[in-house]
Amino acid sequence: MPYFVYKIHLGKRLEHMTQFDSFKEAKTFAREHRASLKPEDNYTVKIIFAKDTAEAEKELTKYREAPILMEHEK
Repeated sequence: MPYFVYKIHLGKRLEHMTQFDSFKEAKTFAREHRASLKPEDNYTVKIIFAKDTAEAEKELTKYREAPILMEHEK
């Protein structure tokens, strides 16, 4: 299964950038792109492992509850 790289804009709008067969390549691409972001860029860059773009987009748009913080993490 490939690694997909997405731009996630405000309002959860997704934009597929590219895909890689290895995590190392995807991580390098995402890091380089994140380093070139300007303050006026209103998106984040995420990597997701999925069988196809439909599954990747479904996982990226899923609602996730905030993690419960332990007492020592507060």
